[in-house]
Amino acid sequence: TDFCGPPKTMPHASLSQTQQYYVGQVLHFKCQSGYDKQHPTSGTRRCEKVNGKIIWTPLDMQCINDSS
Repeated sequence: TDFCGPPKTMPHASLSQTQQYYVGQVLHFKCQSGYDKQHPTSGTRRCEKVNGKIIWTPLDMQCINDSS
């Protein structure tokens, strides 16, 4: 099985699981408490093999402080 390295973290977002990352795996990110002003407040990234390179798909969410 091909493995991905850990994905880049995102400011104010937490990851629902930590373990070995493999091709085809989907990670679920969620904004931390107090950082959910902008939708979407959760998102996913998938580990994929593209043209022989293993990559993480982009994360299409932003976590912004409620008080700003």
